[in-house]
Amino acid sequence: MFVLWITVLLSAVALSVKFSTHLRSQIAATSGRTTKAFFLARAGVERAIADLVEDVNEVPTQERLRENSERTYRNLELGGGTYTLYAGMEDGDPVYGIMDEGAKLNLNQADADMLGGLPGMDPNLADTVVAFREGRSYHDVDDLLLLEGVDVLKLYGEDQNRNGLLDPNEDDGEASWPPDDADGTLDTGCAAYLTVWSAARDVAYEGKARVKLNEASAESIQEDVKGITSQQAESIVAHRDKNKFTSIADLLDVELVEKTTNSGGQKPPGQPQGKPPNQEGQSQADGQPEQQAENGKNAGEEAEKPQKKEESPPKQQPEENNNTTETKGTGAKAFAMEDFRKFADAFTLAEEEVLKGVVNINTAPAAVLACLPGIDEGVALAIVQERQGRPEGFTTVADLLDVNGLTIKIFKQVSGLVSARSDVFQVRSFGVVDDGDIYACVSAVIDRTEDEAHILYWQEYE
Repeated sequence: MFVLWITVLLSAVALSVKFSTHLRSQIAATSGRTTKAFFLARAGVERAIADLVEDVNEVPTQERLRENSERTYRNLELGGGTYTLYAGMEDGDPVYGIMDEGAKLNLNQADADMLGGLPGMDPNLADTVVAFREGRSYHDVDDLLLLEGVDVLKLYGEDQNRNGLLDPNEDDGEASWPPDDADGTLDTGCAAYLTVWSAARDVAYEGKARVKLNEASAESIQEDVKGITSQQAESIVAHRDKNKFTSIADLLDVELVEKTTNSGGQKPPGQPQGKPPNQEGQSQADGQPEQQAENGKNAGEEAEKPQKKEESPPKQQPEENNNTTETKGTGAKAFAMEDFRKFADAFTLAEEEVLKGVVNINTAPAAVLACLPGIDEGVALAIVQERQGRPEGFTTVADLLDVNGLTIKIFKQVSGLVSARSDVFQVRSFGVVDDGDIYACVSAVIDRTEDEAHILYWQEYE
């Protein structure tokens, strides 16, 4: 019996050791596959960086940022697994590619009126958001959770794990956290429309630095803006001497000027030509004093006497230095609409080389565009419709004037808040192994405003 009990005990120990060893092997294998999935996700981020650097001067439209006939961002095979760049849902269908931070409102730049128009926001909360940033700045959208009236459900909606996917627990009603409406659509909360990173280089369509409209001389304007005339350049300078430019659309108000030169230094009527007279009105032909006949002395004796020094005549300025130039308005406009559209992209009112918080008119959804001053829902939808009909998108902000319902008055309000380009982007990359049984997600924000692209934000999700 004793031997039998020992045998049973040893068998139990052996089974326990075997089970423990098998479990550890499984954990090690799973951990290894999870690690592999993370590196696949990181590979997706590197792929996005490579594509963004390659197209640094191209206008980033939705077509260029998303999967299309030229680029594939879904289930790309690598090292026994795959990676996918997932950009969320649109019209109920998943989309793949790179997301533009310029398609959102910047918490550190947008005013209360703009923020208050976003879905999930209200005027009171928008005022609180703006008041909080006085003397400080938001470092992450998560900072909104510090404010009264903001919780994770308002901020992130049903997407509490922030992976952008409609997971089973996010579509089961009240059965599990988070609470959802089980409608088959992911509610991403107001965070989907907010950012702290949006920025764009202040360059024209071809990547050339813009001319500072309120500072540049007429000579540099003519040199740096292709096709502009010297008269138009002088008209810009003459206009800003009276009124500083507050919008590039102010170019349409510039009056064409012309310069006239008046010659100076002309002789008064009746004045003899030659040297000016002395104080007695007598001429001095050779510069020597006239001899006096009645003094009875010869020229030698007279020369020994000290002579009275004649006063020098006033010096005459060279005739060319007396010319005056006068600038006069002509009553005509310096820039017709055609000229404005041609030159608008070459100018800027900003001092900085990087524009913080500008909204990209090529990627922003109608919900964000409708928050801009002067733009209602109808005009916002018209902007989206107009850009969809352009293969290259809006190449400059002046293209907004083609949008039905967008007037010069509205353009003046929004021109300083928008851009046709962006240089900060977000990537949500999924690495997948074992046919989807194990995956990892990485979210990264990529900044290409400098000479080399770098990562501003990095977050890993399981």
